[in-house]
Amino acid sequence: MQELLISPDLVIRSLIGFAVGALIGLERQKRQVEETSGGVRSFGLLSLLGTISAYTYTLTGVSIVLLFATAVAAILIGVQIAYKMFRTMKKGMTTSIVLALAFVLGTMVGLDSHPAPGEYLGPLTILAMTTAFLVFLVLGFKEELAAAVAVVTREEMISAVELGVLVMFLWPLIPVEVDLWIITVPSFQIYAMVIILLSISFVNYIITKKFKERGPYFFGFFGGFANSEATVSSLTDFHIKMERAYPGRIALSTILANVAMVLRNGVIILLLDPTHQLIRYYLIPLTILVVGAMVRLYMESRNPEEVDEEDLEDALVSPFEFHAALRFAAVFTLVSLFALFLQETASDLGVLFAATIGGLVSAGAIVLSVATFASTEISLATAVLAVIIATTMSVMNKIFYVSRDRHLLRTVARDSFLMAIGVFVFLALLIFGIIPIV
Repeated sequence: MQELLISPDLVIRSLIGFAVGALIGLERQKRQVEETSGGVRSFGLLSLLGTISAYTYTLTGVSIVLLFATAVAAILIGVQIAYKMFRTMKKGMTTSIVLALAFVLGTMVGLDSHPAPGEYLGPLTILAMTTAFLVFLVLGFKEELAAAVAVVTREEMISAVELGVLVMFLWPLIPVEVDLWIITVPSFQIYAMVIILLSISFVNYIITKKFKERGPYFFGFFGGFANSEATVSSLTDFHIKMERAYPGRIALSTILANVAMVLRNGVIILLLDPTHQLIRYYLIPLTILVVGAMVRLYMESRNPEEVDEEDLEDALVSPFEFHAALRFAAVFTLVSLFALFLQETASDLGVLFAATIGGLVSAGAIVLSVATFASTEISLATAVLAVIIATTMSVMNKIFYVSRDRHLLRTVARDSFLMAIGVFVFLALLIFGIIPIV
């Protein structure tokens, strides 16, 4: 007996096939570029034409309908191009390109394979939806993109291209790990650290250029979530380029980087420890460090530094500093190898040594590994101490990253000790059993 119910797959394809084109047409209609450019209906129906013709081909194996639809779409797009070029005499091919793209996206939805059991969408459909959304964003933020490109200098463009080449071409060639004697060298992690530092340097350049005197604050806080050490290293380079001006502003940015790092470690612990035992003990040092940072920020804000925006502009020489990235990667590699050696050879005691030494480079990796194995391979007491020690050492390690400037070193050392002194007391109470870890 013939089934009269509509196939759910056909309904979903038809709706999505219309939607991927209509989304693009929505932006065109809202912008009202020209009367003949079409809108939601034109783009959506053209996309639906591609979906129906392609889906017919997948069902019957006969390509005549798909070829006919492609020819119709080509004629419509050709007429639109000819009308715009010879009748309206307007420049620009955006509407014609996205009109063709709407048909292609609809065709992808129709050609997609049937979803696997338990799934509703195939890979080509997801790709078409993602592409339609990205096109909508690109078209919708035309003025913002144009304004951003207008202020980009040749040096900035070259820097962005260099970073892209370094990521795209070297990424597949770097091995994940390299066995070296009794330890495994995390070669890909080291490479990732270089990329992170270069990216942070580039972001520092863009943010500081945009927000002027407030730029280092934004950069310090948001960069600290990614890697506080790389952030402070980049801030120090920037400070030296400014001929060591405004140390208070750089010190405040360092505090914000530490606050972001402490909060990030707390999120890692909360997400990776299913027992939620670690977070109970981490909340105390987290509160101590954050409150200490807020007090220090309040004290410094009462004596704000007057900033000359021209000095900041002059300091923005190059957003892509290889020597800073390589210097940081070398330090990270040496300390990480030493921490891994201790961890492999000294059991629980090695974990604490690794937390101490590894925290000098990056507490994130230590907290990540400890939180992952807290309920299986190491004791709760060892995990609690390791997490707190690594985080505290990561607060203190900023002293080494700013050591190239004596005045900034004194300020950051004072701030780090003020933030960490309460945690040292809490650690002592844990180690001597005054506060039991149960």
